[in-house]
Amino acid sequence: MKPADNRTVTLSYTRAILSALNTIGLSTPQNVEPLLSGIDENERVPMAVQEDFWSALASAHPDPLLGIRLGQAMQSSQMGLVGYLLMTQRTLGAAIDQLLTYHPLVGEGGQFELRRGANHADLCYQPNYLRCARLRVETVLSACLAQTRGITGGPFRPQSLQLAYPAPSLALQQQYQNLLQTPIQFNAPVSAIRLRPQDLEIPLVAADQQVMARLKPEADALLKSLKHKSLQLRVAHLLQQEPQLTREQVASRLCISPRHLGRKLQEENASFRAIQDEVRSHYACQWLRQRDRNNAEIAAALGYCDESAFGKAFRRWTGLSPKHYRNQQPAD
Repeated sequence: MKPADNRTVTLSYTRAILSALNTIGLSTPQNVEPLLSGIDENERVPMAVQEDFWSALASAHPDPLLGIRLGQAMQSSQMGLVGYLLMTQRTLGAAIDQLLTYHPLVGEGGQFELRRGANHADLCYQPNYLRCARLRVETVLSACLAQTRGITGGPFRPQSLQLAYPAPSLALQQQYQNLLQTPIQFNAPVSAIRLRPQDLEIPLVAADQQVMARLKPEADALLKSLKHKSLQLRVAHLLQQEPQLTREQVASRLCISPRHLGRKLQEENASFRAIQDEVRSHYACQWLRQRDRNNAEIAAALGYCDESAFGKAFRRWTGLSPKHYRNQQPAD
């Protein structure tokens, strides 16, 4: 039995998505209101509810550009305390630093990271959950793009938007480009906004050190009050990014021994094998549907020594051979 997921998002973020949906002329799915009706104004939305929320949106509006459209229609002011904290920083780089620290206050559905290169800086976003992952990632990064242009007064021009998904049709790629007015690169290692190093020095139009100083203690207190994340979710997050990792490699990333990892997971009524199977089966099914990798490539990407070992594992997950599964699925 899996332990309850204690991650949450703010009700204001969920409502901001609904407001954006209305702004772009789309209706609220009928099954969304009942999901949120039992949540008090002062409470956060449990991630299980948010998962159902995203699924309802995706089912009601199967637009491949839905996440991009939603993100563009969201406002910094709808992000509550964190939105105002970012707006009042002196520079874009300072705002990003605050985002890296305080983004869990808005939602715990993913992780931000700033990766610096010689000629670029990537603001990366990696989802903590596989369900509707593409929709969620594109909503977040599109919102970051739109809001960055707002808080800088418009001078911000990123190098590109990097998306860790296979490239769609050329026509759809052009629609991405037209909506975002930014070069798009698909099949990237991680989804990210690629900036130039000098972009981090762009001043913000609403910079106010006094307001920022008043907001920060409240943000610190709220961040401290968030519950500690379970080890199970941390393991799942690592495997979602690198599904080929072994138990020993995951334990090393977490700075604990493999034996200690197993004991701590057992205390949460979980096991490394079960978490690993869930992540690997998701990616295996996704890649088989996409038809852009053969079985040997999928086996290697998932950490199996050969196609035979992958085939046995896939039959255990689905009751089907990889070939049978691929043949009966429509291509993504």
